[in-house]
Parts: sequence; structure tokens; C-alpha cells
Amino acid sequence: MLLDVDLTIALVSLVLVSLVLSYIYSRLFSQASLPDGLPWIGAEGHALSRARAMLLSIVKTRQFLEEGYYKVCFLLSYSISLNYTSLTESQYSKHNKPYVLPNLLTGPEVIIPMSQLRWLLDQPESALSQNEVNRQFLEADYTMLHPNIIRDTVHERVIRRELTSQLGVLTSDMVEEIEFALEQNWGLDTEEWKEVPVYDTIADVIRRISNRVLVGLPLCRNKDYLASSGSFSRNVVITAGMINLMPRLLRPVLGPIITWYDKLHYRNCAKYVVPMIEQRIQQFSKNEKFPSLSYKEPNDYIQWALNHSFKHWDPNERTPDMISKRLAVLSFAAIQSSVISLTNTLFDLASSPFAEDFLGDLRKEVELELERENQTWTKECLARMIHVDSALRESMRLCGFVCRGVMKMVVAQEGVTLPDGMHLPYGTKVGVTAYAIHHDEAAYTGAYIYDAFRFSRPRKDAAKVEGMAASPRAESYDDPTKKMPSLVTTSDKFMAFSHGRHACPGRFFAAYQLKLTLAHIALNYDIEPLATRPENKWLVSSIGPPMKETIRVRRRPGTALAAFAPSKRAETFL
Repeated sequence: MLLDVDLTIALVSLVLVSLVLSYIYSRLFSQASLPDGLPWIGAEGHALSRARAMLLSIVKTRQFLEEGYYKVCFLLSYSISLNYTSLTESQYSKHNKPYVLPNLLTGPEVIIPMSQLRWLLDQPESALSQNEVNRQFLEADYTMLHPNIIRDTVHERVIRRELTSQLGVLTSDMVEEIEFALEQNWGLDTEEWKEVPVYDTIADVIRRISNRVLVGLPLCRNKDYLASSGSFSRNVVITAGMINLMPRLLRPVLGPIITWYDKLHYRNCAKYVVPMIEQRIQQFSKNEKFPSLSYKEPNDYIQWALNHSFKHWDPNERTPDMISKRLAVLSFAAIQSSVISLTNTLFDLASSPFAEDFLGDLRKEVELELERENQTWTKECLARMIHVDSALRESMRLCGFVCRGVMKMVVAQEGVTLPDGMHLPYGTKVGVTAYAIHHDEAAYTGAYIYDAFRFSRPRKDAAKVEGMAASPRAESYDDPTKKMPSLVTTSDKFMAFSHGRHACPGRFFAAYQLKLTLAHIALNYDIEPLATRPENKWLVSSIGPPMKETIRVRRRPGTALAAFAPSKRAETFL
């Protein structure tokens, strides 16, 4: 009997040790799905060095990217069949050579030179899939509430056809919510400075604006709903990172446990949203059978999703459960990236040596365009605020929230072949990084300096900030033949929203709410300059803004009294 117990313990111990060793090997040493002979950044070629580089990727990904793109590096011998020779003192990306970037969370990635970006974008989805990379990065099977949400195109169709096209109509609602949210978070005091935590207050403002569009009044001002919606949005990437670190064998067991807290927040949101959806379905179905002139469709995401499900006759998409889950995921996409981007922009503006000049010029632009529209916020008015647009685009260039630009996974079973002849097997992640090109002096003069109006000046005057000898002021700019790139314009030199046909479909809404909010801040608030900018924090390939740091703000005289009508000032919290 004792022998049986001892044998069982020994076998269990052996299995556990085997599982641990297998996990360590697959996480740190395996080169599965990687081509032979490709050099690794941060490693010298042998297995232990690669394992060390994988561990260091947690805190040194930025250095690895700079080493791969800029610095003089040692290249290992390549295979003779690929016509490479032993090379020393060469650069990788700047000399059209691919390399492996370690990534402890989602696995090593093959970074190809920018000269091969067009080839990457032209590949069919059946060969290289960007969606598959996003699914793995977010561990969507566990974090996205339903597997169809990340795999099908329903979200993208609703965003492109409804949300983007409705921006002009929704402007007045968004403006009302911005004014209300800023009053709640930054106050109306025109005499005393108020110290505010930037990330937390901007998160509340963006949550309110986004939910005004997605669910409307009064739910967009319900504190309990907003808190749960915000917590769900904020936790998705963190939860995905935890699941990414687990052994694949254990994810089906531990994944649902780790996502329990997120689902708790979702269920709290659903208790408010599901009854709304059920009521909408009843009203919609009744009007379909017995059309009524008194029936007026609400203009929000819930209604757009219902219309889409009826139009495409998809009963599975018409359920309150499915619509509420899609709403929660869309809230994550709409809120979190905008919060990070605006937080970064405010710190960039406040810490610039020309903070007062930048904010003053932004304010003048907003005042001018509002005067042209008789003090009415319109889509056309916002489109002409090119300096507001540039201030945001420049911050996203300098301080994006992810370092990758375009990343895809080889999904063709036979693999794919790069333009230089290198074969990539099934499962390889291959792409280009945004961080490297965004900080390339050949692409952007003064690439590590925040120049708020870099993208709104004529080309001949752009980026005259090296050395910061003089204030790079905004200029009057009305020549249509010199149109500058807008915040939503992607290119091989600006990939904050990725690039190509899979560039973020929600970027038009994100840009719209970011521009509206920054314009309101510049118009109505003074910001006390900062001596130094708080650093952003890197965790592998994700880049977080300063989370706890503060700025001091003060309402500008003459803006507080006329800002809100009594009806807007009344709180409608549930």
C-alpha cells in the first residue's frame, strides 16, 4: 500500500516537473514557427542567450527596437542558400535585413525592414492574418465575452456604416457631455489652481462621451454603470497578459477563473443595458408590424446593432445578451486607447518649453473656427482645426500605446516567402514596428521632441524645433493645395492606428472625440506648465501613460458662466 502511494507521488511529481520544464522550454527556448538562422536582438545566438533576451523583453523592448533599427549590431552567419554571408557591424532594419524581436507574452516576432511593408500589406488574409495577431494579443477567446466578436466583421460593419457616418449628427450631444464631464472633473473655479490626476479624470471624461454615443442619456451618467464599464475596459489588456503567460494546456481551466472579475463588471453593466435592449426589440418589432409616425428611433449603438441584425436577418445577433456583449467590447475599444492618447497629449503639451504658446495658439484656432460657425460646434468646424489635430497626432507619434505598426501571423499551412527569399513557416508573427519609424530622424526632424504643430505647418516650415531655439508657433494655413495629413491618415511613416486595409476602423470616432475634448480644454482651461514630463512605462510591447501624476488646471475667466445652460448642469445620475 505504501509502495503504491509512493509510486503515485513519484508519478505526479514527474508529470508536474515535466510540465514545468515543457513550459519553460516553450516560453524561453523554443524556436518553433521561426525561420532558421535569423538573428535575435538582445541575444548572441545560443539558447541561453535567447532565453535571457525573452525575459529581458519585459522591460527592454524599447532598447531592443532601437538596437534593431538604428544601432550597429553583430549579425550571425546566415544560410548560404539565402545568399547571406557572415556580416559584422551592420544594422538590420536600416539595411533591409529582418531580425527576431523577443516577446515574452505573445512569442518572438520577425521584424522585417520598412522596404517590405508594401509586400506585407498586399498579402491576402488567407496567407497572413492581422486579426489572428489581435486575437492572440487580447486572448479574445477569454476576454472578449464571445468568440464571434473578434472573429466576424459585424463590429466593423456597424462602426464603418453607422458610427462614422453619424458623427456630424452626434456632435451636439458629444459637446454637451464634454462640457458636463469637464465641469465634474476639473471644476469651474477661475481663481484658484486645481490639481487633477490626469489619467483618472480624462478616463471619466472619455467614458462619459463614448457612452453618450453608445447608450445615450440617462445611462451615460449613471455612476455605477460608468465605473463597471471603465473597469472592464481598463482590465482587458492586463487580463490578456496574465493569460498569455499561462501554459496553453491550462488556459481553458484557468482562463475563465482569471476573467471572472472582468465578467463581474460586465454583468453589472448588463443589468442596466439588457432591459434597454429588450425594450428596444419590442418597440422595433412592433413598429415593423404596425408602422407608426410617432415612432422615433434612438440614435445610438444599441439601435444600430438592432438594425443591422434585422437587416441581415441574423437572429443570433438580435439577442440582448449578444448586443450587450458587443457593446462592452466596443466600449473597451472606444475608451481605453482614447484615454491613453489624450493623457499623453496633455502631458506633452504641459511639459513643452512652449506650453503657453502651444495652448494659446490652439485656443485662438478654436475661437476663430467657432466664430465662423456662429459659436456652434459642427463637424466642418472641427475639421478645420488643423492645429488641434496636429497636437494629437504628434503625441500619438511620439508616445503611442503599442510599439507595433502592422503585425500579421502566417496562417497559410505552407508558409510564405519574404521578398528576399526567406521562408516563414506557419504560425510565424511577422511585421513592422511603429515605434522605430516614428522616432527616425530621417522621417521626422527632432524625432524625440514634441512639436505640437509638426503636422499643421507647410512642409518647408515643418519641424523647425531641433535645439528648441525659438518657439515653433502655429501659422495661418488656408492653402488647400498644401493639405496636411490628419489624425486619421495612416501611412508608412505614421502607424498609430496601424496601416493598410486593417487600420483601426474606429479611428474616425476616436479622433473626433479626442479633437472635441482637446479643443474644449484649450478653450476653457489654463494648464500650469510642468518642469519635466513624467515617463511612460513599457511592459513588453505595450506602453502605458503616467497613471498617477497630476497637472494643475484653472478655468479661464469668462468661460464658466456661459458654458452650461441650467438643463445641462442638472445631474442625471441614476
